[in-house]
Amino acid sequence: MIDAGVPVDVRNPRQDTLLIVAAYAEHLETVAELIARGADLDAVNANGQTAVSCAVFRRNEPLLRMLLDAGADQNAGGHSAKQIADQFGLGDMRAVLDSY
Repeated sequence: MIDAGVPVDVRNPRQDTLLIVAAYAEHLETVAELIARGADLDAVNANGQTAVSCAVFRRNEPLLRMLLDAGADQNAGGHSAKQIADQFGLGDMRAVLDSY
């Protein structure tokens, strides 16, 4: 899609970017490609979710680390990633977030 000229940060009606959708779907290769192409790491959808919050919710540590290593803000969105980890009892994800 991007090679065909679709903007890297195009949004759907829910305001999801390609990066948010790829993160929620746990497509690490796609996330890596979008990061390399300059996707907005801190884009927020209509529900206040970011790619980082999706990674936390999905309990995907490699994805979470990829986003944080690329410079994503764990405090972006309607709730911080730490708040999401705490709300859902995701201690493993909280530990990763605390290490950054």
